[in-house]
Formats: sequence, C-alpha cells, structure tokens
Amino acid sequence: MKRLVIVSVFTFILLVLTNQALAFRGLKRVSEFNHKKGTIGTYRALIIGIQNYNDPEIPDLDTPLNDANQMAEVLEKKYGFTVETLLDGQATKKAIYDSLRRLTAKAKSQDSILIYYAGHGDVDRQYNDGWWIPVDAAGGDPFTYLDNIQIQKAMRSMKARHVLLISDSCYSGALFGQARSMPAVISDKYYLNLYNEKSRWGMTSGNKTPVSDSGAQGHSVFAYQLIKKLENNEKPYITTQEVYTDIAPVIANNSEQTPLCRPIRGTGDQGGEFVFVATPTYKSTQDNLSYAIDPLKAERDKIEQQRKALELERQAIEKKRLELEKEAIARQKAIIAQEKKQLEQIKIEQKKANQKEQQRLDLERKKLESEKKVVFKENETRLAAISPADKLNQIVDKDNQYIKYESGIIIDKSTKLEWYMGPDYDTTFFEADRWAERLDIDGGGWKLPSKEQLKTLYQKGQGDKNLTRLLDTSGWWFWGSDKKSLNRAWNFDFKYGEGKYVNVSFSYQYRAFAVRDKNAPAIKTSVVPMEGER
Repeated sequence: MKRLVIVSVFTFILLVLTNQALAFRGLKRVSEFNHKKGTIGTYRALIIGIQNYNDPEIPDLDTPLNDANQMAEVLEKKYGFTVETLLDGQATKKAIYDSLRRLTAKAKSQDSILIYYAGHGDVDRQYNDGWWIPVDAAGGDPFTYLDNIQIQKAMRSMKARHVLLISDSCYSGALFGQARSMPAVISDKYYLNLYNEKSRWGMTSGNKTPVSDSGAQGHSVFAYQLIKKLENNEKPYITTQEVYTDIAPVIANNSEQTPLCRPIRGTGDQGGEFVFVATPTYKSTQDNLSYAIDPLKAERDKIEQQRKALELERQAIEKKRLELEKEAIARQKAIIAQEKKQLEQIKIEQKKANQKEQQRLDLERKKLESEKKVVFKENETRLAAISPADKLNQIVDKDNQYIKYESGIIIDKSTKLEWYMGPDYDTTFFEADRWAERLDIDGGGWKLPSKEQLKTLYQKGQGDKNLTRLLDTSGWWFWGSDKKSLNRAWNFDFKYGEGKYVNVSFSYQYRAFAVRDKNAPAIKTSVVPMEGER
C-alpha cells in the first residue's frame, strides 16, 4: 500500500515536472496540444464591439454587436477562450485602454491572447497610422480616438507567447511587417513549430480604405466569413494564415475591401503563429487517466464549468441590460425625431406665412410704384411745359452767387453752370437720370450733375441744408451721375454729412438736380475735398 502511494506521488511529481518542462521548452508531441492538459497556457480574448455612438456626428453601425457576440461565443465554446467583452457604452476610450493594460499584466508566458475590434476606424494620413474610434469619441476630433500605437504597445509588452489582433475597421497597413508563405504540406510538426515560436500577428478587414458594414445574417462581410470559417472548422488545429487564406478571396470577391494578415512589426514577432485549438465535446482516455492520477482535477473542472456557466449567465444579464438600454435609447430617438418633425412642420407653416406676407407687400409695392410713375409722368409733362422763351431772361430772384429766372433755371455766376431743380419727391437713380435727359427746358441738353458739379452747390451755413435759398427743396440727399459699380452710384448729402458722398444702390430713392454747362468750358475745380468724402 505504501509502495503504491509512493509510486502515485512519484508519478504525480513526474507529470508536474514534465508539464513545467514543456511550459519552458515548448511542445514536443501533438498530443500535448490540448486545453485540458494545461500545456498550452490560457487562451484569452478581449472582444470590443461598438455599434451605437454617443456623438450624433458619428453615424451608428448595423453589425458590430452581432459580430462581437458571435465571435465571443465561438471562441469560448469551440476554442476554449476566456473572454472579456466591451460592448457599445462599455467601450469608452478609458475602458479599452484599461482592459488592454489589465490583459497585459495578466498574460503569462505560455498564454495566447486575441484582441478583436469591430467599430469605426480612421486613418491618420499625416503619420501613416490609424485610430480606433471609441463610443465616447467626438466626431472629427482625433484627440478623443484611440491611437493604434497603443494597441501595438500593448502587444509588444505582453508576456504571452502568441498575440493576435483582429480589426474589422479601417486600419493602417504601415504597422504590418513582411508576410510569410505557407508550406505546401501542413503536418502536425508544422503546428508545433508555429506554436513553439513567439508570434505577434494582425488580421484586418481592410488596409487604408473604408470597409463594409453589411454582409450576411446580420454580420459584416469580414466577420461573416471569419466566424463561419471558425465555426465550420473540423480540424483540431487551425492557424491564422489558414483562416485568412480561405476567407480573403471570398471577401475580395464580394466587396471592395482587401483584407490583410501579417506579422505586426515592432512587437517582438519571432516567426511563430497563433494556432486555434478546438475543444472536443467528449473526454478522451487520456483525460480519464489524468482524473485517476489527480482526483481533484475532476472537482476543479466541475468548478470551472460552474464558473463558466455563471459567467455566461452574467453575460446574458448584461446583454439583456444593454438591450433594454438600447430600447430606451431607441424610444428617446423616436421622441426626438417626432419633435424634429413637429419643428419642421412649424418651420414650413412659418415659411408659408412669410411667403403670403411677402406677396402682400409685393402687391403694395407694385401699386405704389405704379402710382409714383403716374405722378412722375404728370410732373414731367407739367415741368416740360414751363419753358416759354419769352420768360427765359426774366430774373425773379438772386443772391450773391446765383440768379434765378422765371423759367426756373438758376445760373451760378462763378461757375457759369445752369441748374434746374427736379420734382420735389424721391426717385430712383434711373428715374432721376431719365428725367434729366428728357428735360426740355430752354432747348434741353440737361443731365444729372457729376460729383464735382454737385460739390460746387455746397455752401456751409446757408440755411438748414447748406444750399442757396434759390434752390428751394424739402430734401437734402441728391443723385450724382457718377457710378460706383454696375449697380451702385454716388449720392451727395447736403445736410447731415456736412458735405459727403455715399455710394448706394440704384434702387434707393433720393432727390435730383439737372445741370447744363451751356456757356462755359469744362470746370476744373480746385475745391478742397470735404470731410468724409471717399
């Protein structure tokens, strides 16, 4: 009995030492490639899926939550992964950063780590780098994004033997190193060699171009093919490159994106490759033997199964909570959409009311314009009739500088210019210009005065308008003939501006004088420019 105990203890110690030796030197036999033997370390996965973004400027996606949940389920149930998920509101920039740090601290030398991201990505073309866009990012603000260099740094710092990054978003191809070709014949030795060497690989759904968010069965094009390949795999082992080789042509044929799968440079890759090890649904003879050697192993496995069941229940509760939150957000969005619709209706009604009011104002304006044209025409006829030659030389009034005749003509003794006061009401530039040209007082030849001619009328301190009393007018803004541009002309202020020109639209309405230079050559005035003149 004692001998049996001694032999059993010796056998147990031998198995422990053998397992420890394998842990340091790598696997020697393909039979050691098994999750339950503890020879290949722990397979861990961080699954990030962001579908509904906080910032309205960042459009929501359709598939990341379904992609992330299905990927987590496949990795956990079929390939023995311990899975952590960050979904939608959980996937803040800080949460992703903290999870990467915890994963880095937790990873042991024999572990294999998989990081999966599904969500928006962007490319920093200036630095030839890329970003992940967390759920709390601000659209268009790269400082709120997660730089891919942080992921690269985490992969480099992990003690794990294998680290695989799978990114279903835009990703910078500059992080990849040189690809390695697959052998013509894949054997058990091939899997052992790849596993025993350290690896840092990345698989992305695209290079530096946008990738599709729609594929089949609620998944993106990339995620659908990836999950399908992992689910339908019937081999006990499959490498990253084997998966990529099968799905890349299908993705390229069904979308505009080109997936990549290579080692990530600068992270410590040593020629190995991530190997997915399937978990069998039955216990082998070797498993039963290990239970006989280690009676506590069955109890530990039972506890582990219970822990996994509790974890699945926790995830189900969390998923239900997220679904309820999503429904609440959807209801809030519907309320906001209804309010926006009501606001748009109010805007439409207000616009219609404004249009109706504008039509009324346009009708009144047209009516007023028509009445003004009639009055203007009547005044033109009346003024044109007052031009008898026998009254031309009859002086009716005068001052030190001006002489006024019966015909209404006023002559400036200093400049020899002849002036005639227009209708005592405001007119547009074109109406005033037409009136002056058509004026038939004393044989015609009248026109609107130039800027310099108008300036000669200005007499500071003469009356309340700085004008000779002979030019009896109720206005003080007068059109000049000089044009500022295609639709603007100069206008002279005799009162408030103390002699000032302002360029205004042709449609403005001011008074007008007509001028005629009949008896003298062109005036070369030496009047000093007045204050405010442009």
